[in-house]
Amino acid sequence: MAVPDTEPNRRERKAQRTRREIVRAAAELVLEEGYERATIARIADRADLATRTVTTRFPTKEEIFFEGSADALDRIERILREGEGDLVDRLRAWIVEMAEVNADKQDDAELRRLRSRAIAGDPDLRALFAQQFDRGYVAIANAVAADTGESPDETGPQMVASAAIAMIRVVERLAAEGDDEAALRALERGFEVLRGALTAL
Repeated sequence: MAVPDTEPNRRERKAQRTRREIVRAAAELVLEEGYERATIARIADRADLATRTVTTRFPTKEEIFFEGSADALDRIERILREGEGDLVDRLRAWIVEMAEVNADKQDDAELRRLRSRAIAGDPDLRALFAQQFDRGYVAIANAVAADTGESPDETGPQMVASAAIAMIRVVERLAAEGDDEAALRALERGFEVLRGALTAL
C-alpha cells in the first residue's frame, strides 16, 4: 500500500533540497573564486535563497563544508572511551554509527565530489579540514594509551593515531568521489594495518 505524502514528508524533502542547493552554490563559488570570496550573501544569491535561509540552515560558512563534524567528533570520543573491543572494533563501530546518521542526507555522488573538490582545491578549506581531525587524533592517541599503558605523547599512540587519521581521510575522499567499493577496500586495509600496529605495541 502506498504511503501517503504527508505534510511533514514534503517539508523534510524541501529542507533537504534547500540544503543541497546551499552546499552546491557554496562549493561552486569556492571553486570559481576561493573560500574567502564565497560570502554567505553571495552563496545565498547563487542559490536563489534569502540570506536568512542560509544562516538558519548553516549559522557559519564553515559549517556548509564541515556539517556534522562536531557531532562526529563527540561520537568518536564517546565510542573510544565507552565502546567494546580493541581500538579497531571501536573505530569500526563509530564508522557504522556515522553511516547511519548520514544516511538521511541523501547527497548524490556528484554533490559529494563537488564539495570534496572545493575542499581539496582551496588552501583555507584544506587548513580547516586538517583542524577538523585534531580532536579525533587526540581521542585516538588517548584510547591507544589507555589500552597499552603508555603515555598519549609516546611514539606508539602517536603513530597509531596518525595511521588511523590517514585511513579516515582516504576513506572519506574515496566516498566523496562516489567510489564506495574502493572506500570499503581502503577501510578494511586500514584496519589490517592498525591491528598490526597495535600488536606491535
